[in-house]
Amino acid sequence: MMDQAVPSADLIQRTKIKMIKEKPIMIKRSLKTAVIAAALVMMVAGTAFAAWHLLTPGEVAEQLGHPTLSAAFNSENAINLNASQTAGGYIFTLMSIVSGDDISDQRVYAEAEVLRDRTYAVVAIQKEDGSPMDFDEFFFIRPFIRGIMPWHFGLSGGGNASIIDGVKYVLVEFDDMTIFADRGVYIGINSGWDYVNAFIFEETRIRPNPDFDGVNILFEIPLDVSLADPAKAQELLDAFWEEDSSGDSGSHRFSVGEIIDEE
Repeated sequence: MMDQAVPSADLIQRTKIKMIKEKPIMIKRSLKTAVIAAALVMMVAGTAFAAWHLLTPGEVAEQLGHPTLSAAFNSENAINLNASQTAGGYIFTLMSIVSGDDISDQRVYAEAEVLRDRTYAVVAIQKEDGSPMDFDEFFFIRPFIRGIMPWHFGLSGGGNASIIDGVKYVLVEFDDMTIFADRGVYIGINSGWDYVNAFIFEETRIRPNPDFDGVNILFEIPLDVSLADPAKAQELLDAFWEEDSSGDSGSHRFSVGEIIDEE
C-alpha cells in the first residue's frame, strides 16, 4: 500500500449507502434501550415512593401537637412495626408503638395532669386507589387482650387524627399494654363501632369474624414477655371490675376511638 492511497469512489459510495441503511436500526435499538431504562427507573421510583411517602410516627406526633411524644417515637424504646393490611379498598398501616411514663404532654382535659403509664400507637389509613381520605370514613381502633373478653375489661384510652396529603393519621393512646405482654395483645380495626361482632373472641386467640360486613383486621403486637407485670395487670383488672360493680365504670373511662379529634 502506498502512503497516498485512497479508497476508490465506488467503495466510498457503497460504504455511504450501507451506513444510511444501518443508521435507523441503530437509532431504534437506542430508543428501545432508553424506554426500558426509563421504565426501570419509574418502577424503582414507584417502589421507593411507596416506602417513604408516609410521615414518620415522630412527625405525626409533632403535627398533632405532641413534641414530647414525638421524641418518644424517635427513641429506641419505640417498636417500629410498619405492618400493613389491605381491606375494603383501604390500606391500614400500624406504624409504631411506644409505651412508658412521662412520654407525652397529652391530657384528658386541659386542667388534668399529664397521662401516666400509657401506650401510644400511630396508624396510617390510605385509600387503595390513591384518592384522598375523608374524615367521614371512620374506623374504630381498639386494643384487645387475649383471653379477656372486651365486654369484661378494656384498656381505656382515646386519640386524635389528622389528614395530611390525603393520608389519615390516627394517634391512639390507652393504658399501658406492656403489663399484659404475657397474655398477648392485639390492636383491632373495624368499620363503625361494632367491635363485638367484628371479631371472634376465644380464650386462646382473637380472630376476625368472616361474617362481619365491613373491615375487620387485627395486628398482633410483638411485645417482649419480660415486660409483663402480672401484679399490676391484676390490679388494673380489679379496679375496673370494682368500678363496674359499683355502677361507676365509664365515669372517667372511654373507649379508644370515642374521642377522636379531627384536626
